[in-house]
Amino acid sequence: MDDVISGAYLFTGERSARSYRLNKMAKSFTDAANRERFKADEESYMETSGLSADEKNLVRRRDWKGMMDYGASIYLVIKIGGVTGHPLPVIGNHTAGRSI
Repeated sequence: MDDVISGAYLFTGERSARSYRLNKMAKSFTDAANRERFKADEESYMETSGLSADEKNLVRRRDWKGMMDYGASIYLVIKIGGVTGHPLPVIGNHTAGRSI
C-alpha cells in the first residue's frame, strides 16, 4: 500500500511505533495536572516523557505537519495544540500550508 493516498497520510503501525513517545506525551494531557506541568516547564516535561531531540524540536517549533509526518496521531496533535493555545483551525491551516 502506498504511504500517501490522495495527499492524506496513513497512520500506519510503523509510523505509530516511531512516534510512540510523542503520542504518549500528548495522551498524558488528558490529565489537567499534566497540562499544568507542561505549561510550567515544557523542556522538563518533554525530557521526563523521554522525547528524542527531533521530537522535542517538533513540539518547540509547533510543527503540526511535521508531527503528523513523523507519525503522531492527529487526535493527539490536537491535544498538544490545546495545551499550547493553538486551536484546531490553526493546526489545520498549518498542515495544509495556509495561514489564517
